[in-house]
Amino acid sequence: MEHTILYLGILAAPFLSPDYEGRTTPPEPRLCRDLTEASDRLSVHAYLFTAEDYDHAAGTLHGWRWQNGEWIRRPVPLPDIVYDRTFFQAKRDRLRCEAALSAIHARKAHRRMNGSLPSKPVVYDRLAEDTRLVRHTPPTVRYAPERLEPFLASHGGSAIIKPAAGMQGRGVILIRQALWDDMLTVKGRTRGNRPFERILPNLTELSARLSRFMGDSPFLIQPYLHLRDSEGRPYDIRALIQKDGDGKWRITGTAARIGRSGSLTSNLHGGGEVMDSFTQLSANFGKPMAERLLHEIHTISGHTANRLEHSFGRFGELAMDFGIEPDGSIWLLEVNSKPGREAFRQTGPNTVYAMSIERPIRYARYLKDRLSPTFTASESAYDLFQPQR
Repeated sequence: MEHTILYLGILAAPFLSPDYEGRTTPPEPRLCRDLTEASDRLSVHAYLFTAEDYDHAAGTLHGWRWQNGEWIRRPVPLPDIVYDRTFFQAKRDRLRCEAALSAIHARKAHRRMNGSLPSKPVVYDRLAEDTRLVRHTPPTVRYAPERLEPFLASHGGSAIIKPAAGMQGRGVILIRQALWDDMLTVKGRTRGNRPFERILPNLTELSARLSRFMGDSPFLIQPYLHLRDSEGRPYDIRALIQKDGDGKWRITGTAARIGRSGSLTSNLHGGGEVMDSFTQLSANFGKPMAERLLHEIHTISGHTANRLEHSFGRFGELAMDFGIEPDGSIWLLEVNSKPGREAFRQTGPNTVYAMSIERPIRYARYLKDRLSPTFTASESAYDLFQPQR
């Protein structure tokens, strides 16, 4: 089958400062390199670019290609499909990026491969509206000082507080109320991802400290769920669901992420490790139950992807983190529209990681071919993408 020419722009946050050898590196260097190399194999012309690489006055774009062991910057055509891999802390950086994309779109229309999710409270609310998903969605309320005491009273004296827009386990706090007095044990990770533990005398002191900790950022309150394995380690199951070359949702793979004993989260950035999901679940539930749990996780993932796409527009991939209690109850903890691949790269088999890289490229081809007539062009027209001699 003949295809139209496809220029895939992988949108990245600003590149990191040059290293001691003067080499420039993008965020997510391994993923970006693997995406561009896989694109070459699939006859897709892919490059990285940032908002700063677009010249608004000239309407031209520079992109980055991995060549001869380094990232080379050179002029590139405007993209047909944009694969957004940006992560911003500051609102002004996000607005600058959106302005660049709007200006590029005005010059040449493009499609975004993946939409973006709103804040966690909105996502939880949408999922809880679905009768198939509500029993897997943890009860969630937006944090306010006056809401914490009744929440603790109705959930056994414990609760989890986490950022509404957090990631990597940063800023997650476990609160446990003593049975015999007003004392509270507070344990978690700072927003700089450092572990801490405190004992506080009462809710008044806790509220004051939480106010300083949170600043102006919104936080959520959820029940504390017992999501630990037989060795007392926190763990979750990461499921990656992606669209394939036919535009259909497919489960690419699952992996178990296991935290250190005594840790609050299983996130890899907090020192966790990765294991095959079936192996981890079999060790805790036995093989028949592990098979049933994974089958249910696959089903929930499909329902969740469809629900979110119906609510918030097109997505090309989503990662979902599931917690499993000792009685087999499955909880959907997080949904991420810009998933990493590190868990799948570490746990193998290599075919799963390779598929996680190739599926976005094949889906980009699907989006492009749906919109454009098929024609064949001379390869010499694309020498921008050939290695420099």
